[in-house]
Amino acid sequence: MGSCSGRCALIVLCTFQLVTALERQVFDFLGYQWVPILANFAHIVVIILGLFGTIQYR
Repeated sequence: MGSCSGRCALIVLCTFQLVTALERQVFDFLGYQWVPILANFAHIVVIILGLFGTIQYR
């Protein structure tokens, strides 16, 4: 079993959060629930910024 560094674990966690947030976004669009759509959009932006910061950190 392999070991993963803290940075690798953070990237995996952020990627998982991004996938689940996108899935929630699709189902909210199907139900026309606009407040959760805006909240999910903000969540997706924060996750992308976190991934960018994790990858760019030296």
